[in-house]
Amino acid sequence: MIVNNFKKLYSTYNKKPFRFLFVVYIIYLVSFFLIDKWPNRDYYIIHSKIDDIIPLYKPAILIYCSWFLMLVLPFIFLLKKKAYNDLWNIAVPMFSAMFISLIIYIFCPTALEIRPEYLSGNDVFTYLLKQIEAIDAPNNVCPSIHVSTSMIIDYQFSKSINMQDDSKRLSRIGVRILNISICISTMLVKQHSIIDVLAGIIMAIVICFLYNKYARLEKG
Repeated sequence: MIVNNFKKLYSTYNKKPFRFLFVVYIIYLVSFFLIDKWPNRDYYIIHSKIDDIIPLYKPAILIYCSWFLMLVLPFIFLLKKKAYNDLWNIAVPMFSAMFISLIIYIFCPTALEIRPEYLSGNDVFTYLLKQIEAIDAPNNVCPSIHVSTSMIIDYQFSKSINMQDDSKRLSRIGVRILNISICISTMLVKQHSIIDVLAGIIMAIVICFLYNKYARLEKG
């Protein structure tokens, strides 16, 4: 039954890939903010002594926000190439990480207390950081979706058929650098604990391993 449902899902995706991805994104965003605003919850506070050593570095908010480009640019590239199977090989693990994380947040709500109480300064970095903190409460943080999705996009994109040519080497390196930078930035702007980051990395590794071993589509 699972296999048949998976085939039906792929069939739906293959008819209108862009619309399929867009709808799933919307479902995820609505679900995320509903869970994020869930009132009167008992949160488990995530903290490590390493978090106290890591400084707040406001300019890192630019890298943190580049996650949104990470979610879009590889998909646009593969859509333009009409590499729908390669796109599917990224989308399934990525959305799996997103929705599994949401399920974890429901049954194991977590929160942070490492954000500074007051952000001083009138510079653009302070402004962006305040805006992000206003939108994204320090709840439901472990595992980090920023980290797990960045890791998955990087790894799956680098393995896609359309990225194997030597001429794409710089693109693969660029995505790898962006991935690593995003993971680090989550700690530098105090949006995540190192525990959240490690949990996100482990989740990404497990999902990619299982997907590539049992469900990966080999054609581009």
